[in-house]
Amino acid sequence: MINGFTLHETATAPAASAEILNGVQKAWGFVPNLHRVLAESPAALEAYSTLWGIAEKTGFTPQERNIVYLAIIYENECTYCMAGHTNLSRMAKVDNAAIAAVREGRPIADAKLEALRQFAAKVTRQRGVVSQADVAAFKAAGYDNRAVLDVLVLAATKLISNYTNHLAETPNDSFMKGAEWTPPGKLKPAA
Repeated sequence: MINGFTLHETATAPAASAEILNGVQKAWGFVPNLHRVLAESPAALEAYSTLWGIAEKTGFTPQERNIVYLAIIYENECTYCMAGHTNLSRMAKVDNAAIAAVREGRPIADAKLEALRQFAAKVTRQRGVVSQADVAAFKAAGYDNRAVLDVLVLAATKLISNYTNHLAETPNDSFMKGAEWTPPGKLKPAA
């Protein structure tokens, strides 16, 4: 148990979750600790798994999708997801300098990716309440209304994982070794 949450195996998970965990095992070759925690709630695990699949259908390239994820994770200060998505971003051939910039809260050299990073960060930080000027700047960088809404799909996906990891204090998986991250520490638990 971690912070009161069980790291489920298919044998300990509710039946509806076990089926999803088996699918994750087949697709990834292992079951990440996040999924093992989410397995406690078949609805939560299904929601995350479904949104993850839907996120692949956005109009973003794999590189753009990973920049959005990293920007959201940075704002939500999720150490588990930052470690995981750092390595997933490398696998998606995201430039190492861009990954490092997002992890450090610095601008990305590529202007279009920087506009994407900024917009995703603002949407997350301000819970979707962004100005018309923010949307206009995002569109001026080459994005459109579909991209505005696609950022929300990725934000919803990361809301489930980032918040779960905060609540459960999910331990990193072995594939994350070397990608550990210390967040800026702006978020503090409520008293």
